[in-house]
Amino acid sequence: MLNCAQVDTQPQKGLASSASSFARYAIYYTPQPGSPLAAFGRSWFGRANDGATLQAFSTAGFTDSGVAKISALPGRYTGLHALFLAPFALREDAVLDDVRTRLINFAAHRKAVETGPLTLARAGRYLVLRPVEPKPALDWLAAQCVNAFETFAAEPDEIGDEHRHLSPYQRLLLRSFGHPQVMSEYRFSIALTGPLDSAHLERVSQALWPVLEDICAEGVTVDGLSLFGDTSGRTPMRLIGRYKLGG
Repeated sequence: MLNCAQVDTQPQKGLASSASSFARYAIYYTPQPGSPLAAFGRSWFGRANDGATLQAFSTAGFTDSGVAKISALPGRYTGLHALFLAPFALREDAVLDDVRTRLINFAAHRKAVETGPLTLARAGRYLVLRPVEPKPALDWLAAQCVNAFETFAAEPDEIGDEHRHLSPYQRLLLRSFGHPQVMSEYRFSIALTGPLDSAHLERVSQALWPVLEDICAEGVTVDGLSLFGDTSGRTPMRLIGRYKLGG
């Protein structure tokens, strides 16, 4: 049975400073602090989006030796989040302050979007939260985000053989934007796990549904965009700032 988390008593790190140096940057939706979804994310990943370390959900209900890796991948990046702009390196003539200023202005001129009811869904080998009904406003927000920040991004790396599973169109998007799920391929998803086999996906889904049922019924409001920096080390990405949509 999953147990709620307790806040760790160790000192918490603050947000990333403007002087911090990062190899890459990304723009995500992260839940509003204090919301039920944020509380769940803090518990499930054992980490808050601001880097605070917490006691994670108990895995007592799972007996497989691989269970420790269930939430490792999204937790490695930042905790609970939905992608809007995949991690990108800056062009040589671009600086963090310019990206942050652009995001503040971008967010101020966009409206918050209601997801409507959410559901647990499989995205390939991953477990995610997704809106039950398509939300064109979220797709449009993501497309605008890609267009608004494309000028800051360095050229994506050459794609290798590990991407052979992608369609030709997805490979084109990957070469152009550094990620295959953009533009018409984008779908708003809040990642809950790393890659799992079908049996694990089913077990985790069944265990999480009682915890997430009320949150899914209510849905969430995408009311802000968060800028993160990646040091390209083993540490999670650092929150630089969360900027409210609509100012």
